[in-house]
Amino acid sequence: MTDTVWAVRHGERRDSVTDDWEAVAERVHDPPLTELGRWAAWRVGRRFAESSVGFDAVYASPFTRTVETAAEICREIDATFRLEPGLGEHRNADWFDAEPETLPREELAARFDTLQLDHEPLVTPSFPESHAEASARVGETTRRIVAREAGPVLLVGHGLTIGGVVDGLVGSTAGVEAPLCGLTRVERDATDDRGGGDGTDGGWRLDSSGDTSHL
Repeated sequence: MTDTVWAVRHGERRDSVTDDWEAVAERVHDPPLTELGRWAAWRVGRRFAESSVGFDAVYASPFTRTVETAAEICREIDATFRLEPGLGEHRNADWFDAEPETLPREELAARFDTLQLDHEPLVTPSFPESHAEASARVGETTRRIVAREAGPVLLVGHGLTIGGVVDGLVGSTAGVEAPLCGLTRVERDATDDRGGGDGTDGGWRLDSSGDTSHL
């Protein structure tokens, strides 16, 4: 099982800067990144590459903005990534009328050559879900990923994802920050011999959160 989990929020999304987004969008709730968002994602990848940080596995939410963020990062670190819907956006009934539409896996793989389709979803979100349910879903997904991977992993998601990852391992969101393309790192505490009771061994601690020094 891995001892280090990194989490990053996607970059700036197109609908945040396009006033008539709903009128021009093919999928209203699945905007791509802006040019600034792609640049910020690239900067995340450069930071990892320049500091020689590598990953045994990279997983991303299946929304276009997170897939684009993961693709930019993986091109810089010569890695591939997989889609995991359990890391996806909060299915908030105040935001969505129904399950938000995303592109088919095969279409995403045709667009992004660093995306691998050899992964079956670990957790499938339901609609609608409360904030607590969404956070718990991300936490469960994170623990399952931790249990199956041997080395460091990178999880690319949304604002909710960052809190869910930390809460799912540490048991608290204290100290969590989730700016766009901000980095969060959680480490297994080697001095804590408690059993997690959830597929993990020992305790975890939040090492850093919301780091944007690369931008």
